[in-house]
Amino acid sequence: MEQQSDYPILKNEWDLHNYLDELYAKARMAKERGEKPKFKGLLEIISSPITIQTAVHNIKSNRGAETPGSDDTTIRDFLEKPFGEVIHAVQEGLKNYQPIPIRRVHIPKPGKQETRPLGIPSIFDRVIQECIRLVIEPILEAQFFNHSYGFRPYRDAHMALERITNIVHQTGYHWVIEGDISKFFDTISHTKLIKQLWHLGIRDRRILMLIKQMLKTGIMNEVKVNPEGTQQGGLC
Repeated sequence: MEQQSDYPILKNEWDLHNYLDELYAKARMAKERGEKPKFKGLLEIISSPITIQTAVHNIKSNRGAETPGSDDTTIRDFLEKPFGEVIHAVQEGLKNYQPIPIRRVHIPKPGKQETRPLGIPSIFDRVIQECIRLVIEPILEAQFFNHSYGFRPYRDAHMALERITNIVHQTGYHWVIEGDISKFFDTISHTKLIKQLWHLGIRDRRILMLIKQMLKTGIMNEVKVNPEGTQQGGLC
């Protein structure tokens, strides 16, 4: 089942949200029919002025908006530029994307002496990432397992706990096994991740190449390219 984008004219954020709802519905319908969705022509939506505007607004409302990345700029610096200049810069950046190395900080793990690395992308890269997330998320969300709760919109740990409680009451089982995958984010295979995106219907090769670039983003003050793993703190 192929969904070829017809590049709708997006006049405002309401038009964008309606279009994203359509992407979700098409992906969901394909899944229910046992078909493989195929979405092409997504870059044109991602680079739309309305998508870029929405991405900037989303980042502005994020509590980390004032945290500078490796280029020492914040969303406030970004917003001081003329709107047309911002749109042009992002559109050009999407054509030949070269992400800036991230700034890495280490934050303590709750109740432990260990720390976990957090990658902070530049504001420009965060805008690029958010533009991509806006468009591919509804396609992927429509196909994800209904009872997974981590890092997903409108889901949280409380919902997972409620699900566990219901299962305990229904089955009579009272043992819960807690587990954690060691260094999960640091060891994710880029190749397998891109293949999975393709399998789930992201068939715009330009988008996959952009995501590959994000995954390989280096770390500030470290002269290396990441061969595997994803940075906690950004889309990739």
